[in-house]
Amino acid sequence: MKTLAIETSCDDTSLGIISQQEGVFTVEKLIAYSQIKEHNQYGGVLPEIASRLHSEKIVALLQKIGRKEIEDVDFISVTAEPWLPWSLIVGKSAATLLSAYFQKPLKNIHHILGHMFSLLIERKKSDLSFPLVVLTASGGHNDLYLMQTEPLEERIPTFRLQDLFIYKIGYTLDDASGESFDKVSKMLWGPYPWGPRISEQASKSQWNEQFAFKRIFLPLKDDGLFEFSFSGMKSQVSILLEKLHKEGKELTETDIQDIAYEFQEATIETLWKRLLKAAQWYGAKMIGMAWGVSANERLIQYLQTAIAWKKIDDEPLQLIYPKKKLYSTDNAAMIGVVGLMSE
Repeated sequence: MKTLAIETSCDDTSLGIISQQEGVFTVEKLIAYSQIKEHNQYGGVLPEIASRLHSEKIVALLQKIGRKEIEDVDFISVTAEPWLPWSLIVGKSAATLLSAYFQKPLKNIHHILGHMFSLLIERKKSDLSFPLVVLTASGGHNDLYLMQTEPLEERIPTFRLQDLFIYKIGYTLDDASGESFDKVSKMLWGPYPWGPRISEQASKSQWNEQFAFKRIFLPLKDDGLFEFSFSGMKSQVSILLEKLHKEGKELTETDIQDIAYEFQEATIETLWKRLLKAAQWYGAKMIGMAWGVSANERLIQYLQTAIAWKKIDDEPLQLIYPKKKLYSTDNAAMIGVVGLMSE
């Protein structure tokens, strides 16, 4: 089976040809136009500009995919929800026209499902072990999902895909972790896109005892729901900077690196401990990370160290994340994988 996949949910126009051969989800073509340069001058994504750029670029990208390749696919997959409405309309309009012209079935794909199953790009479904707990975290989302082959009693699944029952078991009450990364980076004068700037600065530092941030762990609810809160983490940085300003202290490059280091450590500790706790609570055999958080090398280091001694029902806990950092971004390949799994 083979699909043309289209992803235009935010500020990347991404198209691809994705196939499933002998069980492996293979990327035959993947091309994209990134709008970072255009949005950089505004310090963030402007929805009107994003949708206009999708409209301007999508035809040229389709031409690069090629008419013959589109004629050869079995169906078309497109991101239908959620995210920027006018950006989504561009992708859905293009997909609808192509579906009608080439007489190909059209599949509407949920964006978050796409990120969860970015874990399968260049892999087989059999590479996953169930139950599986997945952390999906980005600039706008911070959620935990449970995937398993049997339904939970008295709970309606958030998604169903093939034989999998998928439940949302955790969410943020305020800022997502990626959003906090963005806001703290902006406080420290980092350029857009802000999030990666924190990791870049943190890698140049080590712990400085004068910069210490409280880790925020909300109590687990009786029904097994895990809540996150990162607004307070961001506020700790804001209060620290205000205090230093009142004291007349100019921030040095070393100070910025030290603050970035401690902020990243505090945020990551919250994420990995919650993720492991959720795995233990639901008896997961594997934990996964998807979306922007899965590109954070420090978080991967923490988890690899933590699961070395962690066992669930006497079995070693496994860790899985996208094979390439490209697959941690918004991309058409993940949309194609979900489309193929929907067959």
